[in-house]
Amino acid sequence: MRIALISCGRSDYSIYYPLMKAIQAEKMFELNIIAFGTHVSSFYGHTIDEFYKDGFEVNYKLESLILGDSQEAIATSMGLTTMKFAAIWAKEKYDLVMVLGDRFEMFAAISAVVPFNIPVAHLHGGETTLGAIDDRFRHAITAMSTYHFTSTEGHRQRVIAITNDDQHVYNVGALALDNIRQMELFDKDAFLEKYQIDLNKPTYLSTYHPETVSLDKNIAYIETLFEVFKSSSDKQIVITMPNADTMGSQIRKRILELSAGRTNVIPVENLGIKGYYSCMKYSELLIGNTSSGIIEAASFGKYVINLGDRQKGREAGDNVFHTEVKYETIMNVLETISKLPLRNSYNIYGTGETTSKIISILKELN
Repeated sequence: MRIALISCGRSDYSIYYPLMKAIQAEKMFELNIIAFGTHVSSFYGHTIDEFYKDGFEVNYKLESLILGDSQEAIATSMGLTTMKFAAIWAKEKYDLVMVLGDRFEMFAAISAVVPFNIPVAHLHGGETTLGAIDDRFRHAITAMSTYHFTSTEGHRQRVIAITNDDQHVYNVGALALDNIRQMELFDKDAFLEKYQIDLNKPTYLSTYHPETVSLDKNIAYIETLFEVFKSSSDKQIVITMPNADTMGSQIRKRILELSAGRTNVIPVENLGIKGYYSCMKYSELLIGNTSSGIIEAASFGKYVINLGDRQKGREAGDNVFHTEVKYETIMNVLETISKLPLRNSYNIYGTGETTSKIISILKELN
């Protein structure tokens, strides 16, 4: 079985990783990797290098991002991505295309598959993120896919509702948890040596991505978040940069402006999979609006302050506090969390055995 796996950025690569290793190890599968989007952009850290460091061959690398993050730039990038993938689908004879998530780049690539009748396997379908246009792209990818690997039973039921078909819809759990189960993380000394960040200090881990449905709120939201950081001067804040979304570069710029001169706020471009999870392990809590707070943080026993609407609608455990982006509200939640006991590592998204489940299903399909 020839499998084309498409990856458009650091966030999906970190999730894909254990599945890619497992597919690569199976003789009955031939893995082809197509990297595009922010992977091939030096502005976003040229994360395609991670594939080579981890022992993967990249069969195609496509440049399809348009400079800028306006609505027109995003739409134009989608059109260019569709054209470039059409050329690949016309040239290659794949048995299956593997796609993850909800990005506009992923939607563009998969929309080009449809005329070629190549089966598509979709990971993380059926989820809902009402504060991002990704929600529409995810459901559209679900409608165009043949096989579905969902992260919870609730998400499986939503895929069935979208497709009106329960065939080939599998609840396998969240693939990212396999990384947590399998990966040997940095200890605090090794992390300090690699990133010059001392995790012996009380630390909050933060990521804020723009809400792509309510664009006008984003700058005010990031400024409110930094007011919280200012009032949390006894904490070290490690804040990672946002995705390539509408207004993403404006948020990035404002983060750098607001963190300048604040010794307790450390902006970082890319910690990598191992670095990010290591930082999560030793942080007191997560604050922001990233899916890793919803899906992965529970496995580390971490409480999460999930801000605004970007992740609204996605199933979450009782470790997640959904919070308005208002200074007083956030400070009150921080106070509440400070009084709670340490949480166990139960996670509604599974136990880190998703890879083996997917491989077994792929073998049956083969």
